[in-house]
Amino acid sequence: MDKLIEELRASVAEDPNRTIINEAVWKLPVVLYDVSFDRVKRLKMDILMKMLLLTFQEADIRRAATLSDMLFVEELFISDLIDKMQRTGLIGLEKSGYKLTPKGHDYLGKGIFEEEMEGSKTVIAYSAVHDDYRLAASEAHPEAGDTMPLYRYPVKGSLNKDRMYQLLLKEGADLGEESFQTVITGITACIENDTIHIPCIEFQLYDQKQDLFYARIWNTWTSSWDETLEKHIEARELVKWRKAMEEQEAALEIGV
Repeated sequence: MDKLIEELRASVAEDPNRTIINEAVWKLPVVLYDVSFDRVKRLKMDILMKMLLLTFQEADIRRAATLSDMLFVEELFISDLIDKMQRTGLIGLEKSGYKLTPKGHDYLGKGIFEEEMEGSKTVIAYSAVHDDYRLAASEAHPEAGDTMPLYRYPVKGSLNKDRMYQLLLKEGADLGEESFQTVITGITACIENDTIHIPCIEFQLYDQKQDLFYARIWNTWTSSWDETLEKHIEARELVKWRKAMEEQEAALEIGV
């Protein structure tokens, strides 16, 4: 941490017009949630399924054996496929025979098929100050010690499962080796796990050329300068920093 602070200090002080008026290190609370969710596998619809759906759309058929004779496909394959399409809501059995549901019409038009997968879990991190959800990285991040002070402007956040779901939709879909897409269909459980504390390194700066006070804050969790935290502090303290400098200059003049 000391080496990082030295490197950041040198970076922000590169401009000769810029002065560091204060610096601090504190910890930012981040809440972790254990999130369970359902998934489906989205595949391109195979030829046989398309043929069955098209047949059910155009003809009244109740028996797998009839389709087997029409399509020259073993009855066992036909029966298994009909069962799968019923389970997934693509077809339903009516008096006249199997008919496509609205979902079946939709999927036939798109040429896709969705198959349920085993549920999965992940950890989502939430920072109330940023009002931001992100997937918790698997790699280790530095955590603050007990003696490090908490961020001085805490914010109370509230759980928003819809935003968690949107995050999973954005981050959780991927294209597999067999050209199928994994789609998150919903969150089944969300349990608050723990609160971790992330060290942040703060520099309060004055640009003499522009007569401007501002903050630079390094977030060790994201390994980047954090504009949200900078603005959060600037909105509350810039007036105080300028007043302190004016009082200091006035005291020097009196001393002279």
